[in-house]
Amino acid sequence: MKRWFLLITLSAGLIISCAPVSKEIMHRVDPTLTFRDIQKYPDTYTGKTVLWGGVIVETSTRQQETLIKVRQTELDYQKRPTNLDHSLGRFLIRQAGFLDPAIYKEGREITVAGEVSGKEILPLGDSQYAYPVIQAKEIHLWERRSEYRPIYPPWDCDPYYFWRHRYPFWRHPYGW
Repeated sequence: MKRWFLLITLSAGLIISCAPVSKEIMHRVDPTLTFRDIQKYPDTYTGKTVLWGGVIVETSTRQQETLIKVRQTELDYQKRPTNLDHSLGRFLIRQAGFLDPAIYKEGREITVAGEVSGKEILPLGDSQYAYPVIQAKEIHLWERRSEYRPIYPPWDCDPYYFWRHRYPFWRHPYGW
């Protein structure tokens, strides 16, 4: 019984410790706040800490800060953006200092923990869009996902592979 308890405790600790954001910030994050609520009324949630993620749309630099426009997506158990084709909207990340736009470029996945600091209205196409603004405390830029291509052994496509190689003169009825 003690072994199972220890095993479960260690595995839970490993899962929690793999988060891209520090434990201190994670304790301040309010999980009851949803992106939709903050998108509708960003000024009422000013100062609240959130954990959001998504795909970078654009990165621009200003005098003392970097602005990152992000298309919001859901986060998985690792706090990595998931379901990249579904989004509830966009938000802005404000980071003090310089972040290289060549690294933080369009299409990269990002997770940010920070405080809501109101909204900023910027053009989006022909219309004006109200972006909720997050003052970043911690940012995690994810590695690019590798393309998964399964490698099949030769006998997976031919059910008579071993039979033919054991009896080389045997012919398959369909001529394989």
